[in-house]
Amino acid sequence: ATLAQDAEPAEDIASVSEESVETAEPAPDLFSRDKFHLRDIVCPFKGQVDYEPGDISCSLFEVPENREKARSRMIELHVVKLHARKPDNWDTEEKGEWKKREDPIIYFTGGPGAKAQGYVERFKDHGARDVRDLYILEQRGIGWSADFCQDYGLFDPSVSNTPDWGAYQEAALKAMEACFAKAKAARVDLSGYNTIENARDVHALRQALGFDEWNVWGISYGSILGQAYLKEDPQGIRAAVIDAIVPLQQDVTFHHIARHYDRDLKLLEEACKDDGACGSDFPNLIANYKNAIRKAATGPIEIDAIDEELFPSGKAWIFHDIIGAAPFTLFYEQSNYPSLPAFIAALTNIVEEENYDALRLLTAGGAGGGGFQISQGMYDAVSCNDGWAPRVKEAFEEDGMDYPVLSMIFGDPSLAEEQERICRRYGAEARPAEDYLPVETDIRTLLVEGEMDPITPPPLAKIILPGFSNGTYVEFPYAGHGPTRSVECAGEFLTKFYDDPDGELDLSCPESMERPEFNAPLFETNGLTGLAANFAEDKKSVVLPILWIGAAAVIFLFGALIYTLAPVARVINRSGALPTGGARLVAWATALAGLASIGGIAAGAALTAQENALLLFVGLPGWTKFAAMAGLLAGPLGLAGLWLAVKARMAQPLPIGVTLGLFLTGAAGIALAGWIAVWGFLPI
Repeated sequence: ATLAQDAEPAEDIASVSEESVETAEPAPDLFSRDKFHLRDIVCPFKGQVDYEPGDISCSLFEVPENREKARSRMIELHVVKLHARKPDNWDTEEKGEWKKREDPIIYFTGGPGAKAQGYVERFKDHGARDVRDLYILEQRGIGWSADFCQDYGLFDPSVSNTPDWGAYQEAALKAMEACFAKAKAARVDLSGYNTIENARDVHALRQALGFDEWNVWGISYGSILGQAYLKEDPQGIRAAVIDAIVPLQQDVTFHHIARHYDRDLKLLEEACKDDGACGSDFPNLIANYKNAIRKAATGPIEIDAIDEELFPSGKAWIFHDIIGAAPFTLFYEQSNYPSLPAFIAALTNIVEEENYDALRLLTAGGAGGGGFQISQGMYDAVSCNDGWAPRVKEAFEEDGMDYPVLSMIFGDPSLAEEQERICRRYGAEARPAEDYLPVETDIRTLLVEGEMDPITPPPLAKIILPGFSNGTYVEFPYAGHGPTRSVECAGEFLTKFYDDPDGELDLSCPESMERPEFNAPLFETNGLTGLAANFAEDKKSVVLPILWIGAAAVIFLFGALIYTLAPVARVINRSGALPTGGARLVAWATALAGLASIGGIAAGAALTAQENALLLFVGLPGWTKFAAMAGLLAGPLGLAGLWLAVKARMAQPLPIGVTLGLFLTGAAGIALAGWIAVWGFLPI
């Protein structure tokens, strides 16, 4: 992280390192130095991923860093094996006796740069391994496969902590250069980190494992690697599935991201209108959202930062890219689609009303990168060596003309020129275009797309389809990025294909996809994010609201039980009750309203966090508004209960237990209404 500040100028580091790197002598045989041997290790993610011994295993194998240089250093790559296992729900009558297939699957990860652990967590329960071993290669430069910039995300935060949009974007390039400078100083040959060498690694891995052939499965960047591997090792491939496709060739780019985003927004709005209720709930959804992006682009949103280590100025500036990219990321998973119109509408309202309190939680830090963490140094190296930078500039410039609002989200095209200069400075220049010629193959291949994939949409797959003489295009309606990874029936879809690649393709899985059942408008509240932000800033600050709501919840629970069961007990015992002038009935109603309120808000928050945590920044499911209203209703009910209890007490003596119960329940109702008002859950 400090290298960019303390090291010599980048140009000097590069020149010194380049002089010390061995001369690029061509190797007589690209695989002459590969050892084709695996060394078993304890999985690096043990304790973080739940699995039984023998269910998942890990190993390392050694490869040259750059096979095109005879004296290149050796590096180790991390391989994960998810062993085939008989599912608990295996239907013998329908599928026959369970039998492990002898042709495994090799999975190509995305990113580029996505670490293996996230895929292990996702695929350990995926149907693709119901009858086949599934291998995951953590590609070179990622995680335990010789990540040369493990501290990439720790780059000096003051560089990006700026109110200047241009400087904010340039911070990413400075982090990239700091990484490359560190790598060069450590004698890392950055030119070896590219898709062609990745494909050779897979070829070497197959030989090391002793398989004559296996099945290929690649998604996103894995589709690029899949195409390169189809050219590299055709004799070792039995059948292939490439999903969320990006063409291998350098003259076709996937970086028309604003164009893809506009396409998805239109598809979403059409589906919303077809739904009827959604169309009436969210009129002019996309036009209003684009207006919000325009407004956000007029100047950054200034927020008092919580974590001053990450935001040294004490301030954070939220730019329009955050407002624009939030829905974009939600298009990746079709499970987000039911709530996506409501999310976009709520986000639009936040910008229009300039109510940015919820965004303060973004400055807390410590959230981590989720399951699919990226080794960004490897991403940058592949981007350089595969020749992406010039195409980025062209794509961004064209999108700026055709999609001026959405293109603002994804950055300045001129930065691509500086990226290309950094690539050249550190010896990571674009490889020859002939290495990336389109695939021409007769290997049985499925080319799969999700209809609403925001980053690798169907038009990209159709570009390469002519080169697959034995290929079939399959599109999953209403699906996002990589449906073979995320659609529930995809495991069986893959198994049937790999079992009989040349047989009739079973399309029942993609044909089962239906239009989402869209949710109603959200209950727009920043209550939860406000509490979370307070907790991040000072853990003691949430003691009061937790005790406040917790004490009320306990009182309501006991009250509901007592006021429900006591009449039953009196009937059984044939005993009467002292008159309270209706105070008991009102206390019972107060307790029920309070429990419904607290339980409803908690359930809404839990469901939202499980299905789409990003929604918590803008609100809760619409039905939780009624839970908040029940909490407000508990206030006047509690007040009425107290008044009736006082009247009853004045009319005649009441047992201390009855009096205390009535007073506590009434006070809890008033307290809950106050909590809802104070902590941002007002349903108005």
